[in-house]
Amino acid sequence: MQWPMKQPSSRDTALAELIALSETMAGEGRMLIERILPPPPEEFTQWAHYPKGDAIDPDSKARWFYHAHPPEERGPKEHGHFHMFLPLSAFDGLEPLAVPEKDDPAKVVHVAALCFDTDGLPTHWIATNQWVTEEYMFSAEHIIARLDGMTMPKAGEAKGIDYLGRWLTCALQASRGDIEALLLQRDEAFAKTTPRDHDAEILASLPFQL
Repeated sequence: MQWPMKQPSSRDTALAELIALSETMAGEGRMLIERILPPPPEEFTQWAHYPKGDAIDPDSKARWFYHAHPPEERGPKEHGHFHMFLPLSAFDGLEPLAVPEKDDPAKVVHVAALCFDTDGLPTHWIATNQWVTEEYMFSAEHIIARLDGMTMPKAGEAKGIDYLGRWLTCALQASRGDIEALLLQRDEAFAKTTPRDHDAEILASLPFQL
């Protein structure tokens, strides 16, 4: 696959599809978060990635996973968040700002995370410090130049999770301006800290608004 990729959907088209997907899921009686939570009697486990091994688009190799922190580490009414990544291969030839320290890390670049509340509704976007996801961290400029390739409509389908990859792709497309602003704010905050500073976890946050 050649990077950067071109994304066919305009913001208006993405927003219309986002609404249509939400209505389809509501019509089936299972909203977004319900499609990722394990069915009873299996319990939802804090910190675990859902789905196991992440949801990876077979074409773009972009991916997502959902997880939740312990209650004492969440905001008011927060349930969890979707972390979304581009593949490291999209950044061939570029120098990262920071690299993972753990053995055999996933070859990914974090774009953003979308937080959801206990009612199952999206609330805000966040951008995190490098240690949080053990990513290969690149500058906002380099990530923004590759956002057209942040498409993952099939991510999750191989694991029986319908709609989520397309919904998240549309959310990113419809929020393109906010994602760019979020990444730029992240870089401003990152300039004042270090990749391994555990007191600096969330470097930027913006409300989810369409």
